[in-house]
Amino acid sequence: MKKTVITLMMLALLSLPAIAGTDYNVCFVKVDSDYDEEMTKAEFDETFPGGDAAVFETADADKNGTVGHDEWEEYKANQGFEETDG
Repeated sequence: MKKTVITLMMLALLSLPAIAGTDYNVCFVKVDSDYDEEMTKAEFDETFPGGDAAVFETADADKNGTVGHDEWEEYKANQGFEETDG
C-alpha cells in the first residue's frame, strides 16, 4: 500500500509541469547557452523563467547538479514529449 501511494505521488509530481503550462519540450542546445554540453540550474531558470525546479531535479538523473543532453532527452521521453527540430 505504501509503495502504491508513493508511486502515485511521484506520478502526480511529474505531471505538474504539464499542468503548469510551461513547455519543456525544448531542444537541449537552446537551453545550454554556453554550449558546454551541461545544463546548469541557471541556464534552466533563464530558459524557463518561473519553471518548476522539480523538473530540473528530476532531469538530473545522476544528481550531479547539471543535466546532460542524454538526461534531458530521457526526461522529455519519460514525459511523452516527441523529438522536435526546434
